[in-house]
Amino acid sequence: MILGKKRKKKGQSEQTKKPVQPIPLTPDTAEGLKEQFRKFKEKFGRPPAPDDPIFFDPAADEPRPMIDEVIDQHMLEAMDKDTTHPAIIHAYQTTGRLVTKKNWKNLTKAQLKEWTDAIDEWHRTHAE
Repeated sequence: MILGKKRKKKGQSEQTKKPVQPIPLTPDTAEGLKEQFRKFKEKFGRPPAPDDPIFFDPAADEPRPMIDEVIDQHMLEAMDKDTTHPAIIHAYQTTGRLVTKKNWKNLTKAQLKEWTDAIDEWHRTHAE
């Protein structure tokens, strides 16, 4: 141990010093991340470093994150391609989040209400 500094234990977050929980990935998500790593290496001639963004600005000469509007556009295109229900798309656009069976438990009551209100709003304004 270095004097005056606590060493980070393996599997701990640097910011919180709490154990880091692995995030299970679907095969499609894992494949998408592999594709992003391939694109990064193709664009910048090297694999991404730990501080590099996975989703980078393809117009930049140096790795930098995509701007939010571009990420939003890609997300909406993916939802459209995947034939996501329009109520879900509306809720995503209204709240800025995508709620799933796996992540809804992480939301506050206010965030969950905002999401369900957006879903309800879409259904009120659209006859199916």
